[in-house]
Amino acid sequence: MPENHEQEVPELLTIPEIAKRCGLSRQRVHGIAKSDPEFPSAVITPGTTRAKYPTKEVDKYFDSRVLRPGRRTDLAQKKGAADEDPGKDGNDS
Repeated sequence: MPENHEQEVPELLTIPEIAKRCGLSRQRVHGIAKSDPEFPSAVITPGTTRAKYPTKEVDKYFDSRVLRPGRRTDLAQKKGAADEDPGKDGNDS
C-alpha cells in the first residue's frame, strides 16, 4: 500500500475575510497588500482567480505591525480668514 504524502494545505483567507478578521476596511487591506513588501504573498488556487492569503502568515504579519493611530483632523484648528492677523492687510508697504 503506498504511503499517503498528502501535502498540508494552509487555511487561506480572502481580502474581505482578512479585513473582517483584523477590523480594517477591504480597501485598506488591498492597499497594504499592494504597497507593503512584507505582506504575505497571494496564493491563486485552481479554479479561481481570487487571491487568497495563508492565515498563519497574515496573522504573523498583523501581530508584528506597530500600530500608529491616525491624527484627528477634526480637532485641528482650521486656518482661515478669521484667524489672520486683523492689523495685516497683505501689503508690505
